[in-house]
Amino acid sequence: MNKLLSIYRIIRVIAKQMVGLEPIILVRKKIPLKYHGNKGYGGWCIPEGFINQKSIVLDIGIGEDISFSQSLISMHRCTVHGFDPTPKAISFVENLKPEKFILHKYGLGGHTRMERFFLPNETNHVSGSISQAVHLGAAEITVQLLGFSDILKLINEEKITILKIDIEGAEYEFIESLDFANLSSNINILCIEFHHRWTQFGAVATRKAVKKLEDCGFTCVWRATESNEEFTFVRS
Repeated sequence: MNKLLSIYRIIRVIAKQMVGLEPIILVRKKIPLKYHGNKGYGGWCIPEGFINQKSIVLDIGIGEDISFSQSLISMHRCTVHGFDPTPKAISFVENLKPEKFILHKYGLGGHTRMERFFLPNETNHVSGSISQAVHLGAAEITVQLLGFSDILKLINEEKITILKIDIEGAEYEFIESLDFANLSSNINILCIEFHHRWTQFGAVATRKAVKKLEDCGFTCVWRATESNEEFTFVRS
């Protein structure tokens, strides 16, 4: 059953690509990869041989699943800085108290500012967003967003081995930001979830973002074939 479901999801993505509803993002470089995190949700493939105990990982947008970070910590004993302003995510990590995982109660934005943050309509859901959507907005809070330069200052680091972002649509703002243009060379590996399924973004926004990543020297080395939303890019 799981295999049939996987095939169905892949076919659904291809069908949407054929009519322009899904972006076609090609894996342009084949290198050895290892999957970290829960299967199907919360995980990414990253290149082998890039991570060691001294590596710095930023996990931005953690929700209630830090399996990706926990896998990296378990295997490499590296330090992970987790960022999320969402109340449920903060409570989850504070109760879990994961080893070598440092929680910061901020979001990532194109620049540093206070911002409206829309919480999910379903009370059992976790992820909120700075973008309005049909599944968000039952309640809203104000959160602190940090630009990438201020995040680097906060953690007192210059070079980032892995930047993982799952920030509910704010990835487009971040990639277009001056901070990213100036500091993208400080990132070795970028793991990102795109939200082109949201009508206010669509496939065009993701194609534009990937073009910007390529212009900044990043190459796609992995995509989640069932969702066409999670990708890993490596600096060329």
